[in-house]
Amino acid sequence: MDILIDENSTRKNIILLLKKNGGMSIDGLSKVIEITPMGIRQHLLALEKKGIVTYVSRRRGIGRPGFIYMLTEAANDLFPKAYDKFAVGLLRDIRKHEGDEKIDRIFDWRRDRLFKAGKAALAGKGSVEDTLNALKEILEADGHFVEISKNSDHYHLKQYHCPINKVAREFSDACKYELQMYRDLIDRNITREQSVAEGAESCVYLIPKV
Repeated sequence: MDILIDENSTRKNIILLLKKNGGMSIDGLSKVIEITPMGIRQHLLALEKKGIVTYVSRRRGIGRPGFIYMLTEAANDLFPKAYDKFAVGLLRDIRKHEGDEKIDRIFDWRRDRLFKAGKAALAGKGSVEDTLNALKEILEADGHFVEISKNSDHYHLKQYHCPINKVAREFSDACKYELQMYRDLIDRNITREQSVAEGAESCVYLIPKV
């Protein structure tokens, strides 16, 4: 398994060993990896500073307690995921057994949920530009990469990364309801000029200033 982290091979080995064993001591890691305990300690300190590793005190018999090192919750993001495959497979099963109408309802429910959360977060924004900048922050927190520009008549909202791209490529309802959500949130007749799901480099939304 190739973990998704830019680290040297020793630190990758430490991460994999902690993942497999649930937690290990410095001495235990030293014996398996075959470097000194001091070397292991230095690598663990570097991983701890990055929020990847933590430790707990554990007493074994008489004497000073030892420390067991383990991965943090954040370290789960270092390992490959198959969420896209799971989501696409699940939606395929729903379409096969319950039809396209159920798929449409699922994405409508998703739009409604996101709209309510977005509406609350955007409450009190005085101008369209303030609202768009706040929307940008919401989208980027959800995994989008967003850029906003403007000319004399329109704003352009560009999404260079879509976190549900693999789903949207097969189930166009995802894009349809996303556009509708933006229209409802911004209260403008927004149009989508291009889409990542259709092969473009970015999703581009054209938003009238008035």
